This record gives sequence, structure tokens and C-alpha cells, in this order.
Amino acid sequence: MCRATMKTRRWIALTAACAVVSAACTTNALLNLTSPTSALVPPAGTQVPRNIVVGFINNTPFRAIFTFGAYDQLDNESLPTNFGQLRLEGLTSSAQINQPCRKTFSVGGAELIRLINDNTGSPNINVTDPNALVVGVYFSGAPLGDPLEAEPTEGTAEGMTRLAGVDFSCARTDIQQLTGTGLLIFAFEQDAAAPGGFRIDYTFIPE
Repeated sequence: MCRATMKTRRWIALTAACAVVSAACTTNALLNLTSPTSALVPPAGTQVPRNIVVGFINNTPFRAIFTFGAYDQLDNESLPTNFGQLRLEGLTSSAQINQPCRKTFSVGGAELIRLINDNTGSPNINVTDPNALVVGVYFSGAPLGDPLEAEPTEGTAEGMTRLAGVDFSCARTDIQQLTGTGLLIFAFEQDAAAPGGFRIDYTFIPE
């Protein structure tokens, strides 16, 4: 009989604790805890992470500078591997980007940035744009090549964090699928009422 890994045992313990002390755990926490993020591949039953697809739309006239990625917020050893960084010009959209399905997906969230900063010595962490490693999203009106091209000359948007099983799903629609389904879309909007003058709108499109 196979023994559960330490990580698996931690998930089981947390689930059991939530079941017993229901007042301490929200419905969203339980949905996130039990959401599928990997698939077993025969014949050995190897766990393979599922994928999600993300896209970014910059509806502002300014360059957006940010970092995005996925991690497991209840795993003390979680690393946001395969995270991405972009400088997205105004009034443009990114390509659709494959990302590993984890319990949490974040665009400029403080915890995502902390995990990356705390693990820059790891070979699994590759920061390609240090100026984009910022909490939230920066918006710059400076031309390319200007020293301020990655600085928030026009303002900022607060970071956004979304949970698997609550805000998006990696569940398969077909038993033969090894990947998840659906597209996570993050749109940047100018908003004078928002902190920093900008906001992020979010849409999940299941496939």
C-alpha cells in the first residue's frame, strides 16, 4: 500500500479539520482545498500538473508592467515556478499563456512577489525582468528607452488573487483529458475611483 506524501497528509488533515470545525472554514476554503490541480497518468499513476490558460488585455493607453503566476498557498514549500512577467503596451492584448494549475493564481499579489523574492536563489525561480517584480500593476506613460519606462508614472492597480475551485476550475470535462479547461482573462482599466487610478477586471471562460 502506498503511503501518502507529507503534502497529501497535510491536505487530508486540513480537510478533516474543516469538516469537524466548520465554523472556522468557509465554503470557499473547502472548494479551494478539494479542487483538482493534477491528473494521474497510467500505467504508473504518476501525478502530472494540469494546465490553465491566461490572457491579459490592456484597455488603458499606458504600458502595464507586472508579474503573474501560480502557487499553493497552504504549502510551506510552494514555489511559483513558471511564473511570467510582462510589459504590455497600451491598448494591446497578450497571447494566451499556458500556466500550471495550482491552488492560487495571482497577478501582482503581495504573496506571489514575496515567494519569488524569498527564493531567488532557487534554480526553479527565474526573474527575467526585475523592474516588473512589483506588488500590483504599474502603468507607465514614458516612451520605450526612457529611464521611467517601467515606473508607475501614471498610477497603479492593486494586485489580484484568484482561487482554484472558486474563481476558476482545472477540472476535466472529459476523462481522457490530462489538462484542465478554461481561460482566465485579466483586463486592465483606468478608474479614477480605484486606489492608484487603475483596476483589474477578471473573467473566467470555461471550455
